[in-house]
Amino acid sequence: MIAPVQPVSPTTYALLGLLGVRSWTGYELTSQLRRSLRFVWPSSEGHLYREQKRLIDLGWASVTREPVGKRHRNRYTITPAGRSALREWLRTEPAEPRLEIEGLIRMFYGDQGSVEDMVRSMDATSRMARSMLDTLLGFVDEYLEPGGPLAMLESELEGGGQEPGVFHGRLQFPARLHVVALVLDVTTALLADIEASLRSASEEARGWRSTTDVRLTPLTRNRLTRIRERRSGKRLRVDVHSQSE
Repeated sequence: MIAPVQPVSPTTYALLGLLGVRSWTGYELTSQLRRSLRFVWPSSEGHLYREQKRLIDLGWASVTREPVGKRHRNRYTITPAGRSALREWLRTEPAEPRLEIEGLIRMFYGDQGSVEDMVRSMDATSRMARSMLDTLLGFVDEYLEPGGPLAMLESELEGGGQEPGVFHGRLQFPARLHVVALVLDVTTALLADIEASLRSASEEARGWRSTTDVRLTPLTRNRLTRIRERRSGKRLRVDVHSQSE
């Protein structure tokens, strides 16, 4: 019996995209992907190593063994077939956006627990979103430092180049900074919204007597109306505190 062909996942293409930039060792591929894309496409280390092997099976990458002392390491290089596959994937329709936030699942079942449990979960999720946001803002600060990737890129205007360079011990690719900055712009905005929304929800829930209080019904009507008005671009002022008293 012939095993069914597994569909190629976005993780496979994410690795292929990195190989489109340059060749990498297996360790470098995993480290680079987890640093650059973990905020929008998290993958386990084991999964990333399995996907590297899959690139070989698909004929999209070749691998050579390099001596490192008494050991060897694998270096992966994109093939012409791999570049064609990457270009073809970039032309296709992406899958619908997916949010994977455990704190929202806990909120969804909050009526089966206590107000304290809900508040604690929302506060923790808000803090983690803030931590992720701070990490990305650290990347932005690094890109803007004197001698950093943006300065490397701007040097082209003065007759310099866009060749990769090392900054703070890491290989940087200034020629790609325009697309990196675009992703950073969207991702930091999303994380800021998540942090602010969870913080606001937590502040409101602190005023609840319980998670099953029917006196929350007027607030619920106002909330649903506000959501509908937000869709049409209108603004509806809701006095949260007066509704929850």
